[in-house]
Amino acid sequence: MGEWSAPALPAGWTTSGQPPFVARHEEVAALESAWADAVGGAGRALFVSGEPGSGKSRLVSEVCSRLRADGAAVLVGSCIQELGAPFEPFDEPLRALMPAFGTAATDGSDSESVELLERVLDRSVQDAADKSVGQERVFSAVVDVLRAATAERPMVLVLDDLHWAGPAAIRLLSRVVEETVADRLLLVGTLRNAPPDRSDALADALASLSRLSGVLRIELAPFTTDEITDYVAICAGISRDTARESADVLEELTSGNPFLLRAMWRRVVEAERRGGRRVIELPDSVGDLVRSRIATLEPAHRPVLELAAVLGQEVDLVEMIGVSAASVDVTLAAMDAAVRARLIDPPRLAGDHYRFPHAIARQAVIDTIPSTELLRTHARIAQVLESDFPAAPRRIQRLAFHYAAARALGFGDRAVTYLIRAAELAEDRYAYEDAARLFEQAAGISPDSDEQAELLLRAAAAWDLAADTARARAVYERVSDTSDPRLRLRAAMGYEDASWRPGLLGHRALELLSAGLASIPPDEHDPLYVQALGALARATAFTGAVDEAERIGNEALDLARATGDPLVLASVLRSTVTMTVRPRGVIERQERATEMLALTRPMHSEWIGAATLNVFANSYLLGDRAGLDQSERDLQEMSRQWGGHWPYWVVCIRFGRALIGGRLEEAAIACRQLQQAESVFREDSNSSANALQTYMLRRESGRIEPVRRLITGEESPTELWPPGLLALYTELGLEGPTRRMLDWQLAHIAPNASDSAEWAARLVFMTEAALWLGDAAAAERLHPLLSEYAGLNLMSGLFVAPFGPADCYLGEVESLIGTGAPLERFERALDLAERTDAPLHVARTLAATAAHLGRVDPGSREAAGYAERARAIAEPAGMVRVLRALEVGSEASALDGGGLTARECEVIALIAEGRSNRDIATRLVISEHTAANHVRNILMKIGAENRTQAAMYARERGLA
Repeated sequence: MGEWSAPALPAGWTTSGQPPFVARHEEVAALESAWADAVGGAGRALFVSGEPGSGKSRLVSEVCSRLRADGAAVLVGSCIQELGAPFEPFDEPLRALMPAFGTAATDGSDSESVELLERVLDRSVQDAADKSVGQERVFSAVVDVLRAATAERPMVLVLDDLHWAGPAAIRLLSRVVEETVADRLLLVGTLRNAPPDRSDALADALASLSRLSGVLRIELAPFTTDEITDYVAICAGISRDTARESADVLEELTSGNPFLLRAMWRRVVEAERRGGRRVIELPDSVGDLVRSRIATLEPAHRPVLELAAVLGQEVDLVEMIGVSAASVDVTLAAMDAAVRARLIDPPRLAGDHYRFPHAIARQAVIDTIPSTELLRTHARIAQVLESDFPAAPRRIQRLAFHYAAARALGFGDRAVTYLIRAAELAEDRYAYEDAARLFEQAAGISPDSDEQAELLLRAAAAWDLAADTARARAVYERVSDTSDPRLRLRAAMGYEDASWRPGLLGHRALELLSAGLASIPPDEHDPLYVQALGALARATAFTGAVDEAERIGNEALDLARATGDPLVLASVLRSTVTMTVRPRGVIERQERATEMLALTRPMHSEWIGAATLNVFANSYLLGDRAGLDQSERDLQEMSRQWGGHWPYWVVCIRFGRALIGGRLEEAAIACRQLQQAESVFREDSNSSANALQTYMLRRESGRIEPVRRLITGEESPTELWPPGLLALYTELGLEGPTRRMLDWQLAHIAPNASDSAEWAARLVFMTEAALWLGDAAAAERLHPLLSEYAGLNLMSGLFVAPFGPADCYLGEVESLIGTGAPLERFERALDLAERTDAPLHVARTLAATAAHLGRVDPGSREAAGYAERARAIAEPAGMVRVLRALEVGSEASALDGGGLTARECEVIALIAEGRSNRDIATRLVISEHTAANHVRNILMKIGAENRTQAAMYARERGLA
């Protein structure tokens, strides 16, 4: 964009009538300092909070008016107490910016962002949103536009009354603050932080943002007596000494609240001048003050003021005249009288509106209206707006609000109609959270049970689009009690769909789907029935019964193809490709995922992501580098366009590919990001995925040792995750605990254990334990389980823990138990690792090959060559675990019945010489800790209780 000019400041900021600005010196300094930082390219966000009437807006208007006078660009947006527009308060500042782009936005990303925001913000556009993008892309567009604008000139973005912002706007606020930390933007927000206006959603967002160094909070305190004295002296034009007496009274009456001070100072000063302090009755609250002023109005004028209060904080005189039951002359006279009574502020400029001096003053007027009269007023406003004002601002939202308020008078149907239209408008503008709440509100008003259910289904779908799958499931459950069986089945399908993505078990979804399917005829030509079968298949898989799930899924897929409907087919494919990651059927699942991609791309559906994610997972299993690269790019685009849970999967993939690529620092950054990214699943994020990812990273980089102090070796497998315990015990070299946990796990392998998404991790950790222990019996038992993965990479979850070629583990097992063809296994593993573009897997396979050759022939030159190749990969990348394996592998050779390695034979010989652990470490050029581990392993293997018995063993066997 080129040079642009900021719009004029709000009229109330710049015209006469503003109260004097006193005190707040520290707050002003903080705002000015934040602006200086922003001008220098360090974005700042400053949030001013306080009770109603504490002077938040006055402080901001004063400072921003000064900044504007010094050349700053100031954009202002605000929220209203009633039903607001989607993404309010960002909408008006963005509308002010858009004309500045025009055709000058030549950058591709900026141009795309401007075009998208024009569609989102254009009030005249009523068609559905472009479903090729999601809310995340809209958020990115807002950030793009703001950053482009601040690149031309620094900006102050004021967002007033954030406590009334909708949930979508609050999420956008977080995104803007987080992504403009290096831009010339000062964002200033005001909010009330106490009930009843406190927003918990906003409070949570600000608590999260407070971790950023550029985010500041200011809590406005009440005025002190000295500050009240200054205020009165300026307003009344009297000396501070004279004003002091009035200030004492005003401090007692107002508790230092600036709005109350503005409302009451005149009466107190006049009373002091008359010497009548003891006889004048002063109001104790804003309500009393407003009632006292209303009492000065003529009876015919009071309903006009009440109507104005119900119309809104700002009052359009044209609307007032149109809605008012009084004549034009009476209405105009009433407004003049209200201005004289200081109940409402007059227009400052031509085209401006009447405005209540503060929201609490307006609310005080509303509080004086009898409840039945308030209902009638809402009804009259809604009817006149509907019939006579087709172009009124926020017309749909206002009609929804007023008809909903008047529904007791028989306007419930109109309320539902306009709440639905408001929800659809929010949905079309990507404000999915706002849409969901409006659909739920409409459902709560509708007397028709089927309509209620339909609206709740739409609400749940909106929550799902907002990535709040827990809220979506809760709403779907509410529909499960409806009388219409097809609605119940749709709810069950929605519940299942909102369950599998966060990885929840499928038992409840299976229960709902089974009941729903039983309630409708099993019509093979019914699209709903066919799609529900597909959902049932996935729910069944997520209970662990994958064989039964595949049978149901195949049936559903055959029926879907027979319908000839690509949408039905895509739906069933989506369910069946996401059921399992087990090795059997991986090629078929890859073909289905590819077919689904071809079907969904023309639909511009988020379903593309589900297919792409599974293409990626299957590509890793198969070692298809091209598939990995393409699907990763596609998922990155999904994340950019849709947001939601897709950024989590993108980071998950980034972590895994960095790990297997040996880029451990990059993997560490991604691992930290995943801790935050898991929160996209909200209360569903109770998985141990990040814990497993952290372990995978730590063990490869040699950073497991700090965990030792937290491990006793006595942990219970029924209280903690057994595979995780076994992995830690093995990695820490705790032989006894490792053997105990391995035996426990081998005894608790369930019949269908391989159907679980975490089975690969269980299998690998058991295999690694058996190999480290030299437990041939356990390794022999695990061999057929590993054989199911022959020719594939092992992976736990969807790329949560990539373990590499199964043939490498099979080769190690066969080397230990003396069967099969280990070298052929290693060759196949090496080929797969190289095809996968996984240097970590390559290095580990080379090290395993070297260890096997060294076991067969301790002096093998071929073993040394493999070890050298592995070391050349591992050392530059810091693959500590591989390097340790090479150290052990170079020594490995079982020389006697005790199963001692070559290195352990050297150690026991030194024990026989009476050497200490320190001496052994020095002689063998290893750490003292490693020497102690060797000694402990030797004692365990030969059944010796002490070093003396070990020395005797060595001499008896000719090892010393």
